[in-house]
Amino acid sequence: MKKIKRIALFTLFLDTLGLTIIIPVLPDLVGYYHTSYFMISLWLTLYSLFALLSTPILGALSDKFWRKPILGVSVFSSFLSFIILRISWNVWIYLVARIVNGLAGGNISSIQSILSDIAVDQKERTNNFWLFGAIFGIGFIVGPAIGALLLSFGIKRPFIISAILSWINLLLILFWLPETNKFLNTLKKIKINIVHIFKDMFVTKEKKYYLVFFVVNLAILIYQMSFTLFLNQRFGLSGVTSWYVLAWFGIIMAINQWFLLKSFWLKKFSDKMLVSISILWMMACYVGAFLFNHIWPIILFVALSWVFQWIFRPVFQNIILWDNKDIGLINGNMSALMNLANIFWPLFGGYLIDLGMSPFGAVAALLLITYIYSKKYLHRCVA
Repeated sequence: MKKIKRIALFTLFLDTLGLTIIIPVLPDLVGYYHTSYFMISLWLTLYSLFALLSTPILGALSDKFWRKPILGVSVFSSFLSFIILRISWNVWIYLVARIVNGLAGGNISSIQSILSDIAVDQKERTNNFWLFGAIFGIGFIVGPAIGALLLSFGIKRPFIISAILSWINLLLILFWLPETNKFLNTLKKIKINIVHIFKDMFVTKEKKYYLVFFVVNLAILIYQMSFTLFLNQRFGLSGVTSWYVLAWFGIIMAINQWFLLKSFWLKKFSDKMLVSISILWMMACYVGAFLFNHIWPIILFVALSWVFQWIFRPVFQNIILWDNKDIGLINGNMSALMNLANIFWPLFGGYLIDLGMSPFGAVAALLLITYIYSKKYLHRCVA
């Protein structure tokens, strides 16, 4: 099991590198394509729109059949996306590349399902999700650094390296990653109507937990992929300079997930207390980022918010999974909810950035509403 975990986490690392390498490029693409911050921020929205359609289906398919081929298809779509980005000569082809990736965007949910499969109990599953966050944080350290370095060789060079990493990742999955789904449900019916999928999602016993998960992600995803655009518009930071900020975020997140998990957070607090603490502290961080108009306080508050984001996500994800056997479906549903959040808020965030406004006040307000709702309705989760 440890070998499978190492391979799955390394697969996640390569996938995260491929994504984060291109983040420092985003501000430079505004000038390259002669377009607006709003149009560049559409890359995440279009990916999320099509991943919204695909991830619940891919998750259910991985429960019925296998995890490995679903993950392989998803990584191959990333490879194709980066190739299209490399040859794109206008903003519309750039956006088409994200659609291609979104059509099979099950990378993250498939890896999470694999980590769930190999866990012997809920405690190990929570620990695996925290390690997931740590690897994601390390990717945010290394990826933007590589992307910033590659920018000096041309604006399209990062896309080439991301494509190579995706191809290596695909080979790793095909030849070294074992299949982990030991409880195939071949008789399970797969729904492909997204309306029916979401209808089923919100009539289950987990509907209130799905709602909280959705709204929290609705709040925090407003800026994550457009934060470099915000720093560029408000403070004039270039794509190269902004990788220092993202690397700092990654260091903080990796330290928290890798070292503080067992020695502090899980030792001192229960899962339900961690949900409450993380929502409250995220809200406080965004209030601070909204009130200040200087770069370093904003960066400090946003960096601290990342710590509590990655406390909330693995703990709450484990609570939703609980003792459910449809691991792939639930992980796919949660990915779909994150993608649904991504459809709207990057549009709104990009629009606010074009207007020269800060998005953090709206984020704090949403988290306050979520905390009040959680206290009232999620009695077994929020202290």
